[in-house]
Amino acid sequence: MADLLRIATSGLVAYQGALATAGHNVSNASVEGYSRQRAEFATQPAQFLSGSYIGNGVLLDSVTRVVDEFVTSQLRTDAWVYNQADTLRFYNEQIDSILADPDVGLSKRIDSFFNSVQAASADPRWLPGRQVAVSEAVALQSRFSALYTRLADINSSLNARIDTFADDISGLAGNIARLNQQIEVAVGGVVADQPNDLLDERERYIQQLAEIVDVQVVTQGKSTNLFLGKGQALVVGSLAYKAVSVTDNFDPTRKQLALVLNGASRVVTNDTTGGKLGGVLQFREQVLDESFNAIGRVAIGIADDVNRQNQLGMDLDGDLGALVFSDVNDPEAARFRARAAADNDPASTGGVRIFIDDPALLTTSNYQLDIGAGGSWQLFRLSDSNIVASGAGPLTDTLVTVDGFTVDLNLSEVPPGNFVAGDSFIIEPTRRGSDTFRAVITRPEDFAFAQPVRAKNDIGNIGDGVIATGTTFDVTTPIFAVPGALTPPLLIRFTSATSYEVRDARAPIVLASNLPYSPGTTNTLFSTNPGDPDYFGFQLTLSGSPVAGDLFNVQYNTGGTADNSNGLALAALQTADRLAGGSASYQSAYGELAGFVGTVTRQSRIETDAGKALLEQTNQTRESISGVNLDEEAANLIRFEQAYNASAQVIAIARSTIESLFDAFR
Repeated sequence: MADLLRIATSGLVAYQGALATAGHNVSNASVEGYSRQRAEFATQPAQFLSGSYIGNGVLLDSVTRVVDEFVTSQLRTDAWVYNQADTLRFYNEQIDSILADPDVGLSKRIDSFFNSVQAASADPRWLPGRQVAVSEAVALQSRFSALYTRLADINSSLNARIDTFADDISGLAGNIARLNQQIEVAVGGVVADQPNDLLDERERYIQQLAEIVDVQVVTQGKSTNLFLGKGQALVVGSLAYKAVSVTDNFDPTRKQLALVLNGASRVVTNDTTGGKLGGVLQFREQVLDESFNAIGRVAIGIADDVNRQNQLGMDLDGDLGALVFSDVNDPEAARFRARAAADNDPASTGGVRIFIDDPALLTTSNYQLDIGAGGSWQLFRLSDSNIVASGAGPLTDTLVTVDGFTVDLNLSEVPPGNFVAGDSFIIEPTRRGSDTFRAVITRPEDFAFAQPVRAKNDIGNIGDGVIATGTTFDVTTPIFAVPGALTPPLLIRFTSATSYEVRDARAPIVLASNLPYSPGTTNTLFSTNPGDPDYFGFQLTLSGSPVAGDLFNVQYNTGGTADNSNGLALAALQTADRLAGGSASYQSAYGELAGFVGTVTRQSRIETDAGKALLEQTNQTRESISGVNLDEEAANLIRFEQAYNASAQVIAIARSTIESLFDAFR
């Protein structure tokens, strides 16, 4: 007779385990990330008896986690994709709200400043109008400063989040490594053994990590190894790297992510993609840096153009114009535009200054200058990684002029700067333009609305030639050396109907002769080439048909307070294409930034919504596979209870049978 008691006992043990498994599922139904467990039964090997194989009962073969590894992997992917998009959306919306708000953005203030200049130049002698222009210059400074401060605050918040992410990554990686070790111990080398709850706990930590950063999961035995997006190891078996935030090699206001093992650290920011951290890094590189640089370029363009134009005019006191805004090439501003790498050779004392030559040629990119052996060097434009200039050495004070700025080295200072092979410098021509923008004009009289030059016909002229003031473009020429005068005043004398000469009006000295003239048309007088004898830093216009002997006097515009020609030139800067290679005005350049940010904001919203939908869908799929269905578990409990009770009844029958046998032999 088969061992009926053993068969019944095997059923009791097996279904007791099954009941415990179902109860465990019910108890953990609300635990996030819990994977439903399933009792797997196997038939005990049969016993050969009386020519037949008689069953030997049941075995609880294993308790397995119900998981789909593909769905689990997809859930991690969807988590980092969604969290990256959502983080990017969050920060993009902050920048978008700043740029698009007329009360916070820049457009309104730019318009107000130039409109006030236009209004003041309409009556250049009216001080209240000029005072409004001074006030608007100060207001423009305040707006640039507020924008820079707001962007800097956002940058600080990014640094704080990177600090937090580093701590979170370290904690999660450490927990995963600890669980790897515990799982190895629990398995004990037996492949069938599965510490299901430990596996769930490890998977929860991996899922939480995927929300922060994209991780690649590689299974090795019972351990799970983790690698950052581009292959940098984070967890290998029971060994976990520590994540820390470190100061950027070039910029102390910028944090990077580094991994530390055995005291050695490596910056892995460029190896990091996806998740909340990936969203922060993408926003900083693509939107925040671009915003700093684009707004800074507008500030530099306005400051330099307005300053240059005002200096070409004459103020209400009869003096040549001075600065309206701070000099873009102020020594401090020039130094701010270049930063030495923190790991440059300690023996290096080299310094770099960046001087703005032409705002119209400035880009919104940063650059990197690398010094090589023998004074060789390369200048990279970081936006496209192109080498825009290079040299074999030796180094010189003025190294190179490119993209609207000049790289200047401190080789001639006392003591001279010393550059060492391997030195690197980051160059940011426009990043701090809005921070260093200052309104330095304080007196309304200092707006130079008048031209410094006056030209008039001689009363004795016979021809019908009419002379007029043209444009002034250089007040550093010798003719402007004495304040309040032209040195010398000029006399234009026609030697024929088609030629003229330029004389010193104070003495019979010919300064330039045989200059051509086309009668009956409007002629531009004087050269723009500094090497020509008739280069004076300004040009005049002459129309009509002068005859030989006709004279025209050119002198300083003393008392010309009603002249507003330079004021109109100042106001015209508002709509002039002075940026982006002469293709954009200040407003359109700022509008291009606002449009770019608006576009990426809308795109990030779309990607966030799509990512959220995919994440929810995948999570529902996982729940349908691995989640606990209470109705199903209730049915299992009833089924297993019935089987358990039936096994108990078999024991009762076995006992009764045995007792009957014993009674037969009494």
